[in-house]
Amino acid sequence: MSLVFIIGFMTAGKTREGKRLAKLMNKKFIDLDRIIEEREKKTVVQIFNEKGEQYFRKIESEVLKSIDSNENLIVSCGGGTPCFHHNMNWMTDNGIVIWLKVSTETVLKRVAESKKQRPLLKTLEGDDLVNFINQKMMEREPFYTQAHIQMNTEHLSFEKLVEKINKFEFTKN
Repeated sequence: MSLVFIIGFMTAGKTREGKRLAKLMNKKFIDLDRIIEEREKKTVVQIFNEKGEQYFRKIESEVLKSIDSNENLIVSCGGGTPCFHHNMNWMTDNGIVIWLKVSTETVLKRVAESKKQRPLLKTLEGDDLVNFINQKMMEREPFYTQAHIQMNTEHLSFEKLVEKINKFEFTKN
């Protein structure tokens, strides 16, 4: 199986760790949000602001499902990608899905630096922010748990992750 999808909540490190994993596994890396931005010629924030989340999720699903399942890729997905338009089913059928698990505390620490680029968070503060993150994590967990491989980002071992991917590919073939 050539495709590896990395999913998880915002700030889980999907892009950063995806790039490292791609290098380690000699695969090409793509970030789904960057592909959408190139296609739409707007940032994700602009798309959310101008056309709304529903439009973004439709485009996101189209772009995701246009990926050739035979390509040798690591694909970093947006935090909500698995939760819409049967995207998770498509990903599990066409590749290996890795869930990078992250705690609420870690999200809060990391999001402080990038809140303006996160359309769903930009107006939230304090308890509202914590409650929103906890609620979204709960809503998304049933999708995330369908991943073939789950790794905690606080203790991420690339050797172990590559081993799990190779083992999964071997048992699938």
